[in-house]
Amino acid sequence: MSQNIAILIGNTKYDELSTLNCCANDVHQMRELLLATKKFSRILDYIDKPVDLVKDEIRELAESGEGFEEVFLYFSGHGLSNSDDFFMCFSDFKESSPNTTGLSRNDAFELIRQFQAELSVVVIDACEAGRNLIKNHVTPLSYTLKNKFSNFVQFSSCTEGQFSLAGDRISLFTYEFIKACLNKEKGPVYYSDVESALRDAFLGHSSQTPHFIRQGTSQEKFCADAAHLRDFREAFLVAPASDNNQLVSPPATEFALAKEAIKEMESLIPTMDKAQEFINGVFEHTLSASGKTPEINELFDIRTVKYDDFELVQNKRSVIDLLTRRGGSDSFVESDVEKTKRRRPFGISTALAALTSEDEYDTTYNILNHSKLKSVHVGIYFEPKSIALNRVFSEIVFLPRLTECLILTCNSYEKRSSWDSFNEFDGTKKWKWSHHSWFDDPSEVAEDYVSDPYSFTKKYVFSFSEGNT
Repeated sequence: MSQNIAILIGNTKYDELSTLNCCANDVHQMRELLLATKKFSRILDYIDKPVDLVKDEIRELAESGEGFEEVFLYFSGHGLSNSDDFFMCFSDFKESSPNTTGLSRNDAFELIRQFQAELSVVVIDACEAGRNLIKNHVTPLSYTLKNKFSNFVQFSSCTEGQFSLAGDRISLFTYEFIKACLNKEKGPVYYSDVESALRDAFLGHSSQTPHFIRQGTSQEKFCADAAHLRDFREAFLVAPASDNNQLVSPPATEFALAKEAIKEMESLIPTMDKAQEFINGVFEHTLSASGKTPEINELFDIRTVKYDDFELVQNKRSVIDLLTRRGGSDSFVESDVEKTKRRRPFGISTALAALTSEDEYDTTYNILNHSKLKSVHVGIYFEPKSIALNRVFSEIVFLPRLTECLILTCNSYEKRSSWDSFNEFDGTKKWKWSHHSWFDDPSEVAEDYVSDPYSFTKKYVFSFSEGNT
């Protein structure tokens, strides 16, 4: 007989992130909701458990039986989205090692796929949870769904660039998700019904917009009969909560939630001096690594450059795409795309031009720094002392935001064009990026996230002994 399995994960305690006390109650309330459906044969709870333990037990569960009708995965806790993937953060999560201290979206999907269930449902209540369908440099999610799942439904509490509001007793999204499941009092409750109710619930929350993905027929059922939910509905929507074992009353008013969100946001905003100190600190700590590599100093002179704008940033289009994807409420850094129509060569008649291709345009990408912060684009030149060596250029771009700083890094070679000159890198630079709180330690950011220019230069030097030059 086919089984319906639910896996509920909540993380309240973090080594390097803020505590989220409500996540334990989120899991408790979701468990009560799923029990009320009379649908799930097994419901597993994981609160503040190590990510390796959770993954191992999910694998064992997938191998323990045959014939799974539905697998339901729920997560409540901190979330992080970087250029590679979205990560559910566990207690010891580190942004420098997200794949081993967190659960990536792709790994979660792979774990669920092992069940070979008719229906897979994922509910994520975490910041930045709403990942877009397609990324340029990772396996498209649409491809993953079509090739690995029969039917798939995902509910994310917010889009990729947004925060997901927590609460004193229960997270806002989890509360609204449960309410959406309880909306109907008769007949079957479809997951599409839940999605519709959630869309309405968040119409007035411009700072938090749930994100949905569905592959199926829209006939996927959350509960066969809404009447099963009657007792839980009455308790959840009416009874006040005084401890973790009682069901909850609705969270605070919308105005109170807004004040809470504003207060939380303000705690993430630095003074202008603090922001400048962070930028300067990251660059200074990156530069200070030269003392650890005296061999490099024997072969290269170090020269630095600092710019207060983004005029010389290459591959601006990818930077603009990142800014667009991250969104945000400020305009510290803005982009502008100019299209200029190309002039046709002199002598081509109008009639002949009409027969040729459509108008062609030259596109110019601009990135504008409105923040008044200095040194937002910095670089380290490794000027070779030997004529046999090319020049190495390492650069860092800081994109200031109100509550965070995006950092882009790139290392490149500049080949000799003559005995005393070099050509700029002639390819398309690929930026490595990460995002950070303004209150992070600049030395740790420089060590863990900035592409190490000295290691890159050493690798170039070693290539001579390996015969790869």
